[in-house]
Amino acid sequence: MIVSPDIYTTHVMPLLRLSDQCQIIPFESWTSDLDATVDISKIAEASFSEVYRLTVKSASEGCKGVSVLKLVALKTPPDAPLPSELTENERPRRAADLSFQLQKESTEREDHDSWKSNVQDVHSEVRLLQNLDTIPGFTIFRALTILKGRPSKSFGKAWKAWNKSRPRGSKSEFPDPTKKASYDDNQLWAVIEMEDAGTDCGKIMESGGISTIWEVWDIFWGVCSSVAKAEEACKFEHRDLHMDNICIRSSTSNPCLTQRTIANPLKRKLGFSGLETTVIDYTLSRADIIAESTSRRTSFFSTSGDDSFSASPKTDSSSSAEVAYLDLNKDPALFQGDAESEYQYEIYRYMRGVVLSQNPLAQTPSSSRPTTPDYTPETPRRSPRKHFDSSVPSTPQRSPRKSRPTESQSPPTDIWKRFHPKTNLIWAHFILHKLLENLAYAGNEPPHMSNAHITQNVEGIETEEQAGKVWKKAVKMYKILYRVSQKLEPTALAKEGSWGSMTEVIVNALEMRWLGLSDVNGGVWEEFGEGERERE
Repeated sequence: MIVSPDIYTTHVMPLLRLSDQCQIIPFESWTSDLDATVDISKIAEASFSEVYRLTVKSASEGCKGVSVLKLVALKTPPDAPLPSELTENERPRRAADLSFQLQKESTEREDHDSWKSNVQDVHSEVRLLQNLDTIPGFTIFRALTILKGRPSKSFGKAWKAWNKSRPRGSKSEFPDPTKKASYDDNQLWAVIEMEDAGTDCGKIMESGGISTIWEVWDIFWGVCSSVAKAEEACKFEHRDLHMDNICIRSSTSNPCLTQRTIANPLKRKLGFSGLETTVIDYTLSRADIIAESTSRRTSFFSTSGDDSFSASPKTDSSSSAEVAYLDLNKDPALFQGDAESEYQYEIYRYMRGVVLSQNPLAQTPSSSRPTTPDYTPETPRRSPRKHFDSSVPSTPQRSPRKSRPTESQSPPTDIWKRFHPKTNLIWAHFILHKLLENLAYAGNEPPHMSNAHITQNVEGIETEEQAGKVWKKAVKMYKILYRVSQKLEPTALAKEGSWGSMTEVIVNALEMRWLGLSDVNGGVWEEFGEGERERE
C-alpha cells in the first residue's frame, strides 16, 4: 500500500491555517534550532498536554526572555495505514493471519490514541487563545507550530528531569518520550507557544503562599474582573477554573511570590500585594469568535512587535456567530470523579446542572459538603489536584478524563455550545472556597489576629492609630469575601434572583464600592460614569 504524503497534511490542515509556518515541520529539526539559544524544562501537565518552559541561555540573544510551550499529541489520521498495510512490510500471509494482525494493530492504535487530542479540539482552543489575547488577565498567545515525529533528546531530557523531581504517586501520566514504543515516526504534534504567565496558585499555596487577606482579595477579584470582561467581550465560559489554572506573578520589584509586602492598604481597593493574575488553559472553555484584533503578539524568536493591549471588540450577538467550544457530552468521565477525595469533582457536576437546567443542584451530588466548611490544621495546604503518598486518597492532577463512561440519557447535542455564564460563578465559588480555606489553615483570618500580626508585612505603619485602621480594613475585606462566598454557594445560586454571571458580581462590587472603576477598567461597568468616580 502506497501512502499519500498528503494524509497527514490534510489531517492537520485546520491547524496549519492558524500557523505562520503553514507546513508540518520535523520535530528533530525544529528542536535543533531551539537548542542553540534556549534551555528547555518541563513545568506541568494538563488534561491532554505537557507544558514546557523555554529560557534564553544568554540575554544578548535578542529574543524574548521566557516562553511557554504546550505540547499536544494529536490522534492518528483516520485513513493512516496500519503497519501491516505498508508496502515495505508486505510479505506473504494467509488471509486469516492478515485479518488478525490488522485487527490487533487497529486495537493497539486506538489504545495509544485514547488520551491524545482531536484536531478540532485543538483548533477550538487556539481560536479561543487568539480570541482572548487582547483581554487583560488572559494568556498572551504567540504562535502555533505543527510537528511530526518522535520528541527530540532535549524534550526527553526535560521530561525525565521533571518526572524524577515528582513525589511518589504524582509521576507523569504521559509516556516516556525517550522510549521508542511511546511514539512512532509519524506522530503529529501541535505546539502552542504562549507568554509565561508565572506560577500557578496551587503550587504557591503548597509553598505556604497566598496566606494573607491582601493576597486572597487581589487574586479573587483579579480573576473575577478578567472573566467578567471576557463574558462581555465574547460570551466566555472557562469551565475548568481550578487553582492550577490561575497563574500569578509579581508586578513589583519583589520577585518572591510567597512573602509579599503590602503597600498603602488604606489608599486603595485592589492591588495590595502586587500580584497579577492570569487565567490559563482553555481546553474545556467556550466563547464566541470575535473579529480578529489589530493587536499582534510576537513569537519567542521575534525581535520586534507591539505587545500592547488593544480594546476588545464586542461579540456579534447573532445566533450565527462562530463558537469555539468542547462538546462535554462526549466526555462523561469528567462528571464521574469521587468528590469524597476532592471537592473539585463535585464542581463539574454542579456545572453540568447549570448547563442542563440552570440549577447547579439538579445533578445529584455524590457527597455532601457543609455550606461553611470547618477549617482545621489537618486541612492540607497544597493544590487539591496533587497527591504525595499512596495512603492519601487519589486526587485529580487534572480534569478527570480517563474513567470508563456510563450510559445515560443524552442531553441536547448543542447544549455545551450555548452560553451559560452561571458556570463561571460555580468556579468562582470553588476558587473562593479554596482561598479562604488556605487563609484559615495559615491562621490568618483577620478577626482572630492582632494589630501587630495584621500589619507585620505592611509598609508605612508608624502609629497605633494607623495599625488599627489597617486591622479594621482587613477585617472588613474578610467579611466581604465571606458574604460573597455565601452568595456563590451552589445552594444560593440555585435560587431565583441569584447572581447569573461574573459580570453581575463585578457590577455588585462596584455598587457596594468594594472596588473602584480604575480597578476594573473597561466593560459594561463604565455606565457608572464620572459620578461614581467622584464618590471614590
